[in-house]
Amino acid sequence: MGEEVTLDLKELFFVLKKRSKLIIAVTLGATLLSAMVSFFFLSKVYQSSSSIVIGTVKSTNNPSYEYNDVMMYQKLIKTFAEIAKAEDTAEEAIKEHAIMGKDENELMLAEDFVKMLSVSPQSDTQIINIKIENKDPEKAAKMVNALSESFIERVTETFPEVNIDVINVAKIPEKPIKPNKKLNVAIAFLLGLMVSVGICFLLEYMDTSFKTEEQVEKILGLPVIGGIPKHDIDG
Repeated sequence: MGEEVTLDLKELFFVLKKRSKLIIAVTLGATLLSAMVSFFFLSKVYQSSSSIVIGTVKSTNNPSYEYNDVMMYQKLIKTFAEIAKAEDTAEEAIKEHAIMGKDENELMLAEDFVKMLSVSPQSDTQIINIKIENKDPEKAAKMVNALSESFIERVTETFPEVNIDVINVAKIPEKPIKPNKKLNVAIAFLLGLMVSVGICFLLEYMDTSFKTEEQVEKILGLPVIGGIPKHDIDG
């Protein structure tokens, strides 16, 4: 059986130093490519959001919420969330607020509206968060507020006893949430570095020639009795 070949720390640094130009080229190339794509090719996406609280209607006989009522509405909050993200709710919002599609000549399709929509119940509360992502920040805010109104109308029609209020009206976002340029560049740098190092060790593994006296003694178990110096020959 042949002796297992391993690389010590000194040999690892030797490999990295020898292939340093390759490492720099691949890492720099990946970083620059990511920066170009992130800054010049990826479209900006904005997010606008609102929060809606749902509970029982207060009466003069019962001015405070009962514990059982709170627990009941916390359990029903997922049902209300499904109403909020239903295509029928989106369609009502589109018609009532004249939300246009991509060509600005026709109303947006309900299925396209829903694709931009995110509805999530806030854990252990009676609050539903509604979020819309769109390339147009003003349109994103308009869509959220339109859906909130349509959602409230549908809930109050189906559950007349429910008290529902918007506690956070959607505002026009000032900064996009996508793309995260710094994160994209950082990830590309790390991936480029990892790939380039991997290529270096792959090339080293495929190279079966001896580079140092230590390699000869370690792998073959033979002493080095001499060497042939390298000379440049002028033509």
